[in-house]
Amino acid sequence: MLTSVAGASATAARQERLADLYAAERQQKDNLCGCFWGSLALRAAGVEVDQDEVAAAAGAILPGGDPQTHVAPGATPRNDYRVELPVDPTPGVGGTSAPGVARAIERLSKGGLAAIPVAGPWTGETVTALMDAAAGATLVANVRTGLFWGSRPDPATVLAHLRGEAVDPPPADWDVGHFVNFAALVRGPADDLVVVRDTYQELGLAGHHLQPPDRVAAALRRDDGHEGGVLAVIGSGRAAALRERLEGDGFELRHWHNGTPDPEGTT
Repeated sequence: MLTSVAGASATAARQERLADLYAAERQQKDNLCGCFWGSLALRAAGVEVDQDEVAAAAGAILPGGDPQTHVAPGATPRNDYRVELPVDPTPGVGGTSAPGVARAIERLSKGGLAAIPVAGPWTGETVTALMDAAAGATLVANVRTGLFWGSRPDPATVLAHLRGEAVDPPPADWDVGHFVNFAALVRGPADDLVVVRDTYQELGLAGHHLQPPDRVAAALRRDDGHEGGVLAVIGSGRAAALRERLEGDGFELRHWHNGTPDPEGTT
């Protein structure tokens, strides 16, 4: 029991540190959304790295072109890169592969963290099941944003959804492949909402927005010729137990292809 309490306390401290680091970092560097979350997960575990170091380790690719086209609506480009990264103008290629993000987290932590890839299946029910099963992990999700609600629904829409009523939410703010963090699950009397942390403070409330689990599932499926998924980042000593639970719950634990080449060809 004491071990369980200590583990829960350490998890809570890591999640609180992640929230503080997120508020201080504020915005990703252009096209480094996966590296943004990788750096925060590492720093929350005590590994002092920045987005650029994760980008170099993960094999991130820049798309070139007009920087304003690479950021969320209302955001200002941030392209103060500290390292030189490869550029490929081929549409859809720029960014970071999911295996690259996972590998960078594990290598830069010197094995202290594991990044478990979860490739589905994705339904509203499995999204909530994953968040329950992996409550002690940092969930870095690779999604298509065009299948989300808009990030600023009015309070009446939110409350009606939680009561299980049909609603007419605002349209998505933008439609790109993107990495976000699933921060928490809000349970209502009839339906739930996922608290999504974004890499842009201009979206939602200081970067936080609410999404129904079925919209999250759609964003993970993508339906655009690419795949999405979730990296469950957890201390390596707890990874085997989480893998076992996720496999027992029917999740497929493998990497997915989001369109950006993996420099090491992980499948």
